[in-house]
Amino acid sequence: MKKKLLTQTEKEILSAVSHARRFPIVRFELRSSQEPDLRSIALNHVYITRPDDSMELVKERSAALESLRKKGWIKISYSLPAYVQSDYKIYYQSQLYELLCHTVMEAQGKEGFLFDFPAMRFGQVFLLK
Repeated sequence: MKKKLLTQTEKEILSAVSHARRFPIVRFELRSSQEPDLRSIALNHVYITRPDDSMELVKERSAALESLRKKGWIKISYSLPAYVQSDYKIYYQSQLYELLCHTVMEAQGKEGFLFDFPAMRFGQVFLLK
């Protein structure tokens, strides 16, 4: 079997996961107050280390997390029975979440717009190997 090489970003994330007590990530979602089951993923597998992390950096990390998941190195779960609220503080403080909130506010007045509030789905990354 051919060994799949890891990118530098994947290596950095694996190192961070292996050294972390918990490794929180989030999914930025758009939700509807009119139809509670209606959700749209705005950004998946969001891993932020600084409130000013750029969209480009977060998307690169997101792709690396998904790649590591597919390669069998990690498990990503958004079905947490419990979580530590302070683990997710940085996500609420991030410029990207602020951008999501502003985008939703701007779109709320448009006809036919169902997604009227931003949300975060809390998740965790678990090392498998």
